[in-house]
Amino acid sequence: MKTKKRFFLTAIFVIIGLVISNATISINSMSSIENDDLNNISIDKNEEIVSVLVYLKDQVNLDGINDQMDRTRASLQNRHETTVVSLQNIAYQTQPSLVEYLDKLQIKDFVKEYKTFWIRNIIRVDTYQSIVNLIAKRNDVLNVYPNYEIELIEPIDERPDIESFNRDEIEIGVEAIRAPEVWDMGITGEGVLVATIDTGVDGNHPALASRWAGVADPRYEGHPEWAWFDPYLYQNDFPYDTNGHGTHTMGTVCGGAPGDQIGVAPGALWISAGAIDRGGGIPQTVADAIESFEWMIDPDGDPTTNWDVPAVCSNSWRVTTSHGYPPCDETFWSYLDACESAGIVIIFSAGNEGSIGLGRPSDRATDDYRTFAVAAVDANDPDWPIADFSSRGPTYCTPDGSEAIKPDISGPGVDVRSSIPGGGYGYKSGTSMASPHINGVVALMRQASQNISVEEIKEIIYQTAYDLGDPGEDNSYGWGMIDAYEAVLQTSEPPCPPVIEGPYDGIERTSYNFTFMCEDPEGENVYYWIDCGDACPIDWIGPYTSGEEITVSHIWNDIGTFCIKAKAKDDNYVESDWSDPHNITIAENQIPVKVTINGPKWGFGGVEYEFTFMSTDADGHDLYYRINWDDGNDTGYTGPYNSGETLKLIHSWKKKGDYSIKAWAKDPLNDESNQANFKLNILTNADKEKSRNYLFSEFLVRLIEHFPLLNKILNNLI
Repeated sequence: MKTKKRFFLTAIFVIIGLVISNATISINSMSSIENDDLNNISIDKNEEIVSVLVYLKDQVNLDGINDQMDRTRASLQNRHETTVVSLQNIAYQTQPSLVEYLDKLQIKDFVKEYKTFWIRNIIRVDTYQSIVNLIAKRNDVLNVYPNYEIELIEPIDERPDIESFNRDEIEIGVEAIRAPEVWDMGITGEGVLVATIDTGVDGNHPALASRWAGVADPRYEGHPEWAWFDPYLYQNDFPYDTNGHGTHTMGTVCGGAPGDQIGVAPGALWISAGAIDRGGGIPQTVADAIESFEWMIDPDGDPTTNWDVPAVCSNSWRVTTSHGYPPCDETFWSYLDACESAGIVIIFSAGNEGSIGLGRPSDRATDDYRTFAVAAVDANDPDWPIADFSSRGPTYCTPDGSEAIKPDISGPGVDVRSSIPGGGYGYKSGTSMASPHINGVVALMRQASQNISVEEIKEIIYQTAYDLGDPGEDNSYGWGMIDAYEAVLQTSEPPCPPVIEGPYDGIERTSYNFTFMCEDPEGENVYYWIDCGDACPIDWIGPYTSGEEITVSHIWNDIGTFCIKAKAKDDNYVESDWSDPHNITIAENQIPVKVTINGPKWGFGGVEYEFTFMSTDADGHDLYYRINWDDGNDTGYTGPYNSGETLKLIHSWKKKGDYSIKAWAKDPLNDESNQANFKLNILTNADKEKSRNYLFSEFLVRLIEHFPLLNKILNNLI
């Protein structure tokens, strides 16, 4: 069994006094010692061995990366790869010189052990204090800190539940934060990976076993170490918990069937690192936490993948107060910022010291979002009072030492029932029980919006919290009790504004087709609400597939210019911004032109004659024609015909006389042209002297065919 060797002063105050006074001196006033003759170094073997964290001068500008990622609305995959590759590159480029120096010191037994970390360009060194002083003088070293011990934030009260197993009730804290209402939306944390850094997790517990990513996700086959990390014994094949705290907190995050419904996000899968309160006489230190975070930020060792990277990690540990706090120095805690730059929401329990104040790093207030500290309320009381033990603010751990409000948010933390090792359940109280509720809510939010950023998640949680205590943010509740339902409603990334295509000109009372297309970032179905600019909107139609082009028609009954705009919403009722406007100008409909009639102006009864009819429509509409032959016959409207198309009809009259052929054209809007008239004289009856009339008419027709001028003369005469 592999274990770590650790070295500590019996009097930890020696570390604090010497390291802070000697190791954090400005590097600009120090000369390089890279070429010092190691033979000239002498060590008093009676010196204590100290463990320190050496932060190198070259550091990745994480704020710059985050600003760029936010501007481009980068995906989590892009955020993760950019952050991890940047961190690794700077470490691999700048650590070799110091590592070579440490190797030489180790050969001479001046350095007992060292370990490199790329997560923030840090090297843990176990050595003599005099060697620490030499390392601190190097030009490539920024700061040297003690490798502080860390401790579990112990529950205030705990007891087993010996009365109920396999009960159907949802835990009261889960109900209080409205998680079941989110489940009713189809959001349970499915597809989301959660994490804790705690005492471990009982991987066989019925409420958790099927949710451990190491068995639930086939991508972990052969690699359980991607889903469980033991920085103490390196038993990375299966999760275990000899304390019980970590099993309880993970149960609140995602525990569920076939065990009891104890978790906020029962659809999520989990991974964990057992870095806290492991016993065995060897204390856990900040280096254990750093090693755990470095594992968590890239479990499979491939920066190009992020399916193995958790969305959120809750923590219930702090630097041991009995050894004194580290300085309120942003560099010291910057490995937490590296995780958040990679897309992981980092949560810390505020502490159980009441008015004494918060532990560190939960008291850290770099800005409004770091560090994300959680207070505990009593969800068993309908008034949700703050727990007596819950650590209060303010904090002065700010960049300029000014006062800031802490904690940030509250969750149920009194008599919380959850899983304990061995398959049972128990009650615990503490802010350690509150922070897993926040962890689960983040998982629900990440299912609703896969690429939402860390700061967006925190801001939504702040703004949707149920306000308790003093109005607004206060030093007891923070922003108030977390509200999972409201947070998820505000979380879903909205669909993109719809794109509209269609005509820009039209005619009143005419139907026009327009296409609408919208993409949803999560691939959810979309619905459209269309404002046609005429007080006749098209109310929420759908669902349609994301990216599907749909066609919608509309008729404007008035003339003028109308602004068409649309918005979309997804399955979670999250609405997009309005589309760019699409203007259409609707003009008054023009009636068709009076019909032009052509044909013979005289003829004989019973003989068929051909006539042509033609009209045009200024708006390009198709036309319908009606012909009245003035002999009791009327065609009624027939069509449609193209505008300008000639209609040919044949007709005969039975009786002699003068006839007036009448014609009209109308468009699809039933707007009719003026009446057209064409006079015709029928010279003979068709039913009398039929044979003689027929022979005479045939003679005239043949004559006129050979003498067109005669036809013209006859028409003019008639």
